[in-house]
Amino acid sequence: MVNKSFLSKMKPDGVLLNTARGNVIVDDDLIAHLDASPAFWYGTDVFNGEPTTATADWSSAVSKHPRCYGTHHCGASTAQAENAIGAEALRVIMKFVKTGEIDLANTVNRAKQDSSLKKMCIRHKDKVGVLAKVFEVLASHEINIQELQNIVFAEREACVANLMVSCKEGTNIAEIAVQVKASCADVLDVAY
Repeated sequence: MVNKSFLSKMKPDGVLLNTARGNVIVDDDLIAHLDASPAFWYGTDVFNGEPTTATADWSSAVSKHPRCYGTHHCGASTAQAENAIGAEALRVIMKFVKTGEIDLANTVNRAKQDSSLKKMCIRHKDKVGVLAKVFEVLASHEINIQELQNIVFAEREACVANLMVSCKEGTNIAEIAVQVKASCADVLDVAY
């Protein structure tokens, strides 16, 4: 938190740059420091209380200070940054095109792994409707599929579906695995 205590440790002719979040700055403390230190500057592309819509009435005492230099969220808009972003976007897309895998390192807001999730591995024939029957069994027990990866093997005859599922406490996964296997002759095996 950039507050009075933090600012008092900075050099009087320092420059504070904030490209993180507006709410890491205590505005009143920053304005007081700017007023008291005529050689101190503040640069930012984020402000407290910024509107969340494209158009809105908004005002900020910090943004009006003569030694505040604010940009419109373009701190990373340099030619070098734009080239790097383009190259990374292309790498992620090409990985998906070549492998069918999503680059999880660049996935935002992904749910954290939940230790209460159960894993089910379902070996099955590569035929239409097999997973639909599996999902019907799971749904009948109010089991929610949180993650799914279906791997198709050579010759496109067999697959394995790896599921991470959430279920009510006390759910008998062993019994459900038996029901899943019995749901369709094309389900070869179920492990959990």
